[in-house]
Amino acid sequence: MLMLWTTLKIAAGSLWLNKMRSLLTMLGVIIGVGAVIAMLSLGTAFGELISGQISGLGTNVLFIRAGQFRHGPMSSIQTLVPEDAEAILNIEGVRSVTPVSINAGPVKAGNKTNNTAPVWGLAPSLGDIQNVQMQQGRMFNDSEVRRQARVAVLGPKTAADIFGEQDPIGSAVRIRNLNFRVIGVTKPLGDQGGFNPDDRALIPYTTAMRQLPPRRDFVQTIMVSTFDKESIGPVIKDITSLLRQRHRLRPDAADDFAIQNMAEILETFQKVSFYLTVFLGTVAAISLIVGGIGIMNIMLATVAERTREIGIRKALGAKNGDILRQFLIETLVITIGGGLLGLALGWGLMAGTAAAVNQWLKLSPMLQWWVVGMAVAVSTAVGLVSGIYPAWRASRLDPIVALRYE
Repeated sequence: MLMLWTTLKIAAGSLWLNKMRSLLTMLGVIIGVGAVIAMLSLGTAFGELISGQISGLGTNVLFIRAGQFRHGPMSSIQTLVPEDAEAILNIEGVRSVTPVSINAGPVKAGNKTNNTAPVWGLAPSLGDIQNVQMQQGRMFNDSEVRRQARVAVLGPKTAADIFGEQDPIGSAVRIRNLNFRVIGVTKPLGDQGGFNPDDRALIPYTTAMRQLPPRRDFVQTIMVSTFDKESIGPVIKDITSLLRQRHRLRPDAADDFAIQNMAEILETFQKVSFYLTVFLGTVAAISLIVGGIGIMNIMLATVAERTREIGIRKALGAKNGDILRQFLIETLVITIGGGLLGLALGWGLMAGTAAAVNQWLKLSPMLQWWVVGMAVAVSTAVGLVSGIYPAWRASRLDPIVALRYE
């Protein structure tokens, strides 16, 4: 133990005498560890964010869209009607259904206007399908849907934009120059990157279809929720058979609708996210290998510079193992020191990136211990591998030749 402590002090003293060179040697490890930690942590955080957004739409939810995706703009395809939704509700395993008719805004109240909020025409069953809850007031009911009532439920951002601190319940808003009475405000769900459910107006789908321009008899989408994930497969088959029959499609004709399974989309995304995170981590780890090559280069130069010192130590009785340990310890000090500084760098990069994108995405990366452990372990392994050859070369020097070295 005493010998190990002495060797450690000698190694640390040698590194301290060449502070700048030691710091520059550490730089490759610092950047490598920092990049690995930042990349893996941010990749994992992005994956969890998108997975949460998809899960928020419901993993037992199906989206039936009009026409095949290759056929052009969805809004121009007229193959789905509200009666299709009513028929789908009778299929075994289906829990709730709502037609969806989406119109552009603006939404106005007084002299304030929200130009970004889309107007969603829906059925009251949206709350069951996507767990939409009310912060104030209530959702419109089936009676209001049947009589095409001009009532609206606002997202919290839309309500704040046009009403500010004023209570919106009972107030009037203008949508496409038609007056609507606000009956509710939904609970915040958060911006989901490209789609903000807090910034929209919800109205009965019958009102959206028959009163808002352009008036139409069809819907763009039908949302369906099942009782559980296990019933999704049979429900998709039954919906496909039902819609083909209702749309009178020939056996050899392609479907004039497309069904998206959110559970499959989530599973596919999770696989892509995993492979992308691994790829990012691998790219970042390359800098660790470059750092290891730098360590080997510097340690070989150090052995050449200290050849005479090695000869003196051997002449005084130092064994090959003592010389080997000294240079390995020097390598480990550089590597572990660089790993700890890289940990701080990775945390800083992670926090800085999260703060930079926070205005668009509510990203919450966390310093995951498995990432830290892996980065430090890999950097230590790279340091050991890089230091073994220079240390072995130093331990094999002939003391007589070393003493004569100038």
